[in-house]
Amino acid sequence: MAHKLYFDNKKTHTLTADDKAATFDIESSKFLLADDGSNYISYESRVTDRSIATAVSNMEVNDALLFDFGESKTIDFVAVYVASGTATNIQVLTSAATTGSTTSTSLITTDLTTGWNFFEFTATSSRYWTLRASSSFAPTEIYFGEVLKAATVDIDVIKPFSSFIASSYNNTEYSNKKDTELRQWKIKIPLLTHTDKALLEVLQSDYKNIYTFTYYDETNYYTVRLAKPLAFNQVAANIFSTTLHLLEST
Repeated sequence: MAHKLYFDNKKTHTLTADDKAATFDIESSKFLLADDGSNYISYESRVTDRSIATAVSNMEVNDALLFDFGESKTIDFVAVYVASGTATNIQVLTSAATTGSTTSTSLITTDLTTGWNFFEFTATSSRYWTLRASSSFAPTEIYFGEVLKAATVDIDVIKPFSSFIASSYNNTEYSNKKDTELRQWKIKIPLLTHTDKALLEVLQSDYKNIYTFTYYDETNYYTVRLAKPLAFNQVAANIFSTTLHLLEST
């Protein structure tokens, strides 16, 4: 097992999803992409606007969202946010063009739960990535990436008190709430590959301390943000170390 970070390290948020029809071809046993002349899906730009406030609408069976990354990207997970639980199968497809035959990279049969859902699969490289659902589907955010895994870490976890105790002149004690109890993590990663370092550099440049992402500690998923900028130390050729300072987000 390993501690993991899920974030949009392929810059999906810079893309605009394209409305497609994805129908199954019995002869080839593949899904075929075609331009959806009816433009049935509405507000598809909402899945890459970095906001979970609004969702696409009218996404039904055989509808799909295609993401053109401009060049081949190696990807091993997709993240999907839904405002309410959804019972549907999700098909992750790759293709050589925006229309025509596709390759099924992953079939996800797990129902979606409210909030972020992360689905990992065998790393695959492609320029065109498509998400298709088997039934009505209303995602608010979608992004693709590579999971950052830290197998060997040294972690300090702090959960500060959310109140302080004081006393009055006559020694009557009282307490006041001063903040929310938000966890803080100090995660020391002694060995990072050059590839992992590049992923973290995207986290630092694209997320800073503004946008949230997800940290998995082998038990629970936490929505967090960077509390401090990253610094990298080179410990060998193409091997680095760093310390992540994370702050839980409300």
